[in-house]
Amino acid sequence: MKNNLARSIKAHSLKLGIAAFVVCILGIGGINREKIILVFLPGTQVGTVEAADDVRVCKQCHYSNSVERPVGIFKDWAGSMMAHSARDPIFYAALAVANKYHPTSGEYCIRCHSPTGWLAGHSEDFSGQALQGTDFDGVQCDYCHRSGDPLNPDTSIAMVSNYLVPGYGNGMHAIQRYASPKRGPYDSVLAPHQTRYEQFQSTGKMCGICHDVSNPFYAQDRIHQAPHEYGALERTYSEWLMSWYATQGDSGTCQSCHMKSTTGYACIYTSAPLRTHLAQHDLTGGNTFVPDILQDFWPDVDSASVAAGKQRTIATLQRAADLEITANRSGDSVIARVRITNRTGHKLPTGYPDGRRMWIAIIGRNSFGDTVFQSGTYDADSAVLRHDSQIKVYEAIHGMTDSIARLYSLPAGPSLHFILNDTILFDNRIPPRGFTNSGFQQRLANPVGVTYADSQYWDETTYTLPVSTVQVTATLFYQTISKEYAQFLRDQNVGNSYDWNSWGAGLYNSWDTRGKSEPVTMNSLTVPVNNPMSVDNDRFTNMVPREVILSQNYPNPFNPTTTIPYDVQGVGFVSLKIFDLVGKEVHTLVNSVKQTGHYEVSFDASNLPSGVYLYAIQARNIHQTKKMLLIR
Repeated sequence: MKNNLARSIKAHSLKLGIAAFVVCILGIGGINREKIILVFLPGTQVGTVEAADDVRVCKQCHYSNSVERPVGIFKDWAGSMMAHSARDPIFYAALAVANKYHPTSGEYCIRCHSPTGWLAGHSEDFSGQALQGTDFDGVQCDYCHRSGDPLNPDTSIAMVSNYLVPGYGNGMHAIQRYASPKRGPYDSVLAPHQTRYEQFQSTGKMCGICHDVSNPFYAQDRIHQAPHEYGALERTYSEWLMSWYATQGDSGTCQSCHMKSTTGYACIYTSAPLRTHLAQHDLTGGNTFVPDILQDFWPDVDSASVAAGKQRTIATLQRAADLEITANRSGDSVIARVRITNRTGHKLPTGYPDGRRMWIAIIGRNSFGDTVFQSGTYDADSAVLRHDSQIKVYEAIHGMTDSIARLYSLPAGPSLHFILNDTILFDNRIPPRGFTNSGFQQRLANPVGVTYADSQYWDETTYTLPVSTVQVTATLFYQTISKEYAQFLRDQNVGNSYDWNSWGAGLYNSWDTRGKSEPVTMNSLTVPVNNPMSVDNDRFTNMVPREVILSQNYPNPFNPTTTIPYDVQGVGFVSLKIFDLVGKEVHTLVNSVKQTGHYEVSFDASNLPSGVYLYAIQARNIHQTKKMLLIR
């Protein structure tokens, strides 16, 4: 059976020019074992470390509901998605789709969703069916507390000496060979087991091991290339690394936000002191949907811990962004401008791109309280987000180029096939504080189809409302999984032999019956309409027209029409033109004298191919350019 598997892997790998690896590894106790490495990457290898301790062993000492000596480390972790990364039904449904088109790719995905399972060789069945025991505990205690720096491993770390880890990312782990000692953030710990100080565990580099994800099948040389140099899929670590937060020492690490310090006990033993800087193990992210459905698939999950984890997630999302509005009467319209400021250390939103989105909902009301304008309307019953002409959705849209699409007999363009995608068509997610275009470009994390200036960590959107509007409400929503993605995972798994537990259908049923991934309100604000527009009542420094302001087109991406807003201060000649990426002019939209005011012009791209286009405005020696994306 193993030989047949190896032959099928090699045959499929040759399709992309990828070699499968069959190697002999010296395991614990000197046992020589043949292992099939489906996607070989440097770092600790399968079968070279002792089996991980079960999390229930850790729970004995790291959880207590005692009033005198409460210990919450284990319970906080048990409510996190880290603890359930190998139980996540979205993961299994997506894994089955990946294996359907690219058999063996699932082994690569399991590296980070169940690192202990991968290290034990339980991902050789790349569908995930061989996972067992504490493998299902995802990013569990023993994995973290045996981890070291893969770029600077000490002698106790099991590494392949011939292959140096080229960079943080892609699940290139560095794991201590034996189960003891346990590594942690303190150099003197009285405990019933051996301990060892590990400074690496307090750095963002540790998070980078699994939070920079690149497609290894599109690398020129994945053994020696750093993960950030090719095949960008997720870039959360790089986004942080290139931000202001990475310059702030301990106060700006990933842990400073996702494992906030508190005062408390780490252990039930009275020999363990009260810590004033105890890292909470809640590891809170942005997933508010999977906690609702875990028990549909795993009845034994600690529902109380998971419910508490979801509430922490909602609180984290509500701290992630500031929202400001100005609304001013201008001629026969009301102009509302909404600014969203990113308060996180990475893009907002970040992480896994498929189905994950954030958007602005706008409601304008007249003096009778009637709704006279809406944008970004979401229907909870159907889970449909209506894409009106002025909607602003923050998302990353990945896709396939023609050559890759032909290889799999799939359409080119936008795609939810995570492991097949070889291009990013659009990414308008808001960058973090300290953003620079050159820094993000260096890590293949740059915006696509939109423009953010260096140091900009906010986004402003202009809306045109009816003149009868007297009050404007803006609400920022976040959603873990869209209806489109839930349907994709269901439909792609119909008749899929790799979908061994009907994950696609089961996920969709749970999605349908448990709130359809109800959007979370991150922030909301209501303001009156000011009349008339003036500098005095404008809270934003760049919201009043100063000579000329070119705003982002909407919708963006678009097909085939879009609207381009711009503002002019003073009478003068204005030119607004469309160019392709090589600088060839394709259309002139404005070429005339304009008075002071706000303008919007429609652009019809029916005769143009899909792609990124530039639109540029020129007025009185002022020139501004922005990008837009046409997707057919």
